[in-house]
Amino acid sequence: MSRVRSSLPPRVPVLVLLLLTLVPLSESKLKLKDSPSFVEVMYNENGLLNCEIAEFTGSELTPQNLGILWSFTSDTKKSNAFVYTSGIITEKWKEAELLTSSIIRGNMSLLLKDVVNKHAGQYQCEIYILPNDKATKTVTLEVLARPTVIVTSEKIVEVGTGGEMALGCQLSGYYPCESNTEWLQTTPAEGKPNVLTDICTAPPVKNPDGTCNITTEVRLQPGVEDIGSTFTCRVSHKSFTKPHQVEALVTLKEAEIHLSKASIIGSIFGSIITSILVLGLGTYFYMRVYYKVAPSMSEIQKPVQIIHQEPAELICQVSGFQPRVITIAWYLKRLNDAEMKLIDEWQDSNIFSFALNKDKKMEKVEKRNETGDDVWKVRAGSIQKNNDGTFSISSILEIHPDIFMDNEAEITCKVMHPSNSEAIYKKIKLHVDGIPPKLAHIIKPPNVQHDSSVTLTCPINFFKPHPLKITWYKEMHGEKIPLLFLDNANEENMYPDKYSHYMTGFNYSDHTRSVYSMLLFNATIQEEDKSQYFCKVEHIGLSSPAEEQVQLDITAFPSLDAILSDPVNPVIGKMLTLTCKVHSFYPESITVHWLKNDDVVESQTPETIQNSENGLHEVTSSFIITPTLSDLQCKYKCQVDHKSLMYPRFAEYIPEHLVSHPQVSEITSNSASPEVGKELILTCNISDYYPEDIQVEWFRNEVRINNNVKYEKIAEQNSCKDGLHSKVTTITLTPSTDDHQVEYRIEVCHSKSSTKPIKKCFQLCLKGSPKMSAFRMEPENPSYGQHLSVFCSVSGISHRNVTVDWYKESQLIKKGVTNTKPILNSDKTYKIDACLKFLVTAEDFERKLFLQYKDKDKGDKFTQHIHLPLQAMTPEVSEIECQPPHPKKGKKAILCCKIEHFCPMDILVIWSKGWTEYKDEKNTEIPKIDEKGLYSTVTRLPIDVVGGRTEYTCEVRHPKTNDIVEKTYVLQV
Repeated sequence: MSRVRSSLPPRVPVLVLLLLTLVPLSESKLKLKDSPSFVEVMYNENGLLNCEIAEFTGSELTPQNLGILWSFTSDTKKSNAFVYTSGIITEKWKEAELLTSSIIRGNMSLLLKDVVNKHAGQYQCEIYILPNDKATKTVTLEVLARPTVIVTSEKIVEVGTGGEMALGCQLSGYYPCESNTEWLQTTPAEGKPNVLTDICTAPPVKNPDGTCNITTEVRLQPGVEDIGSTFTCRVSHKSFTKPHQVEALVTLKEAEIHLSKASIIGSIFGSIITSILVLGLGTYFYMRVYYKVAPSMSEIQKPVQIIHQEPAELICQVSGFQPRVITIAWYLKRLNDAEMKLIDEWQDSNIFSFALNKDKKMEKVEKRNETGDDVWKVRAGSIQKNNDGTFSISSILEIHPDIFMDNEAEITCKVMHPSNSEAIYKKIKLHVDGIPPKLAHIIKPPNVQHDSSVTLTCPINFFKPHPLKITWYKEMHGEKIPLLFLDNANEENMYPDKYSHYMTGFNYSDHTRSVYSMLLFNATIQEEDKSQYFCKVEHIGLSSPAEEQVQLDITAFPSLDAILSDPVNPVIGKMLTLTCKVHSFYPESITVHWLKNDDVVESQTPETIQNSENGLHEVTSSFIITPTLSDLQCKYKCQVDHKSLMYPRFAEYIPEHLVSHPQVSEITSNSASPEVGKELILTCNISDYYPEDIQVEWFRNEVRINNNVKYEKIAEQNSCKDGLHSKVTTITLTPSTDDHQVEYRIEVCHSKSSTKPIKKCFQLCLKGSPKMSAFRMEPENPSYGQHLSVFCSVSGISHRNVTVDWYKESQLIKKGVTNTKPILNSDKTYKIDACLKFLVTAEDFERKLFLQYKDKDKGDKFTQHIHLPLQAMTPEVSEIECQPPHPKKGKKAILCCKIEHFCPMDILVIWSKGWTEYKDEKNTEIPKIDEKGLYSTVTRLPIDVVGGRTEYTCEVRHPKTNDIVEKTYVLQV
């Protein structure tokens, strides 16, 4: 199969042209702010990659001339994180956020939400501002996850028995996976830590989210000398600014107690002394309790309001008791408890007092608040002695109540005294309140743009306890539709494809909390304009849900296309219509002002057209002026005022291409009857054109005339009036017989006003010379291999002694000529009709064909040429044949190829074997005219047949058509 290749350059692909438009053609006027090129972000937190314009001079920054590409490279993979082109976000990650409102202000920083390890890598911010400004910034993001460190050990280890002790240090959920773990021991004797060497570290284990876990264990055989030592796990990781240390909760003690003789003697003397002291104390105690008076209790006093996780005091007055030996205990019984639990008790600190509490083995209440830092405590004031010899005291219970555990709990205060065999008590019920949240107004952007990301923020402030329920609603057609429900950490999103939620919070020292609930979505006019959004909050401190609402008013910035002028090149003194299309705006109310040099000359409030697909409006505004030369220094603006704009937007038009079309007169001659040998001046006036640049050319028939021509001289005279230019151009010549019926033509090209030249023609007819008609062909479009008839008439002949002959080049044609004899007309002149009929072949391509008239009496000759509209033809090349068809190895053979039906005859034939060309062994016959009237030939290549597979190529080049035809032949022997 043949293939045709053109040596002309192939068409440049459209994609390449597009890319070329983004390549700066000159030094960029765009500079970016200096910002860190390396950013570290903790796992599951938000990261900001800075990219801001520091300086930009030149055109105004608009969505239409702006392009932003955030690309991401990890290992060898590259992807697009965010793509913004001409005001439209065409591609983005769901984790990526870049507000269009900040883009126009020059802030192209990319916010990545909930960063994980897959986001680590290199980000490139590329900013393009048409037509030729580009800036690039690269930021490397590293993701860090701080490890959770847990130390495992026995609580008490007995030493001296030769037993082994194991300590474990577990790191979990950290990233990157490079870390270092050490075990340190600090002994009382040395006082400084020593690194333990007998450790075993397991290989890191990767979690599904890419974080890692690792365990490091140390085994020891501690001795008595190690008692009092502390053991610490020290962890080094990139997420820690300094090594993180966790101490093992292990205590070393001796395994057995060995008593010496000195210890036994000491114990005997101690027992004797103790007995004496007990006897004395018993005597004193008897004296103290001989007179007994029972105590009385007041009701338990409590604050007006008890708040969750805020300290409060319960007070009970105990009075009128004797002796002063007394025990006061406080108890708690929650709603779900079967029995009371001891909170704490207080006894008189007198050295001879003793407890009469029979509930010593009762279970104690554990710490109960969220942080575990505050414990309920019992304290008492100093014992007061009354005038009657009895005593009084106040018992105070300090509580830190938890609304979930202690609300409606029962508090009991018991008093035990020697005067009573049973304890006396008072009870009270706790009512614990929370602090309800205070909702501020929902925060919305000052201007919500169509088809852009919107964040509605509901501030929920100063509440406790922390559990909170948040529900976002949207009102549609009078009905509230739930969008998102959040109950602590559990989130239910009814429309995950449209809405997303993000919440951040702040904890205060008084255990109150504030949170910001943020609803993120993409707003469109069709779905969001005039819509109502509600944020409902439920809390244990609220008797009914609290709610805030906000209404969204969607707007869309108007975009202004470039001002168009009709006509494109305005003409001085003629009406000019300026048109500006304003589109993609909402709401529809808009005002258009037309300004001239910053002065308003016309204001319009036009009717708009709404796009049924996206609900946006558009309008086309027109302004009519009649420009003058003074408008060259003017600047016209189409300015729009719209609700969405802080400042008006405008498009500018400067009539830089203001023109005045040249007025070209007919060519005139200074002689009404030009004669051979007498000087002749042809004149043409060109007037009232602007700008001055104009090109004037004279032609003789189809040949351009210049001042170098021997017999023709061109002169020009320029002038200017009222800013408009004029030119008078003349050509001076001395006619000869060859000038008879020659067409002199002037072409005036004023490129600023028109791409087409203005043409004026003048046919020079010499006095007393015959007139030759235009050639006529049958058929009108000649073809190779077909007969053609050419007709021409010569009239105005004064006598019969003349001849009319046909010529090809300089060769007289006799065959196929049919000329009539001179025919006498009514005006006493003669006429001859000439006809030439011949077969058109490739030899007639670009050959001169003309008719010559000769006056035998005067010797004058007149000629008229004709150009045959024949086309060059690309050769047709046959497949290569081998003679003989199946040659044998070591024999001779000939490869043959036919080259047919081409014109003109100039061709170049190149034979090659593989990549090697044959230079002297080719043999191409001289082309001859074939049956189609075109050239054909045969080319042959003698070859020596070798074994194996050999590929031969015949390449035919035709310079006139600039085509190349190849044929390939594979010889397999």
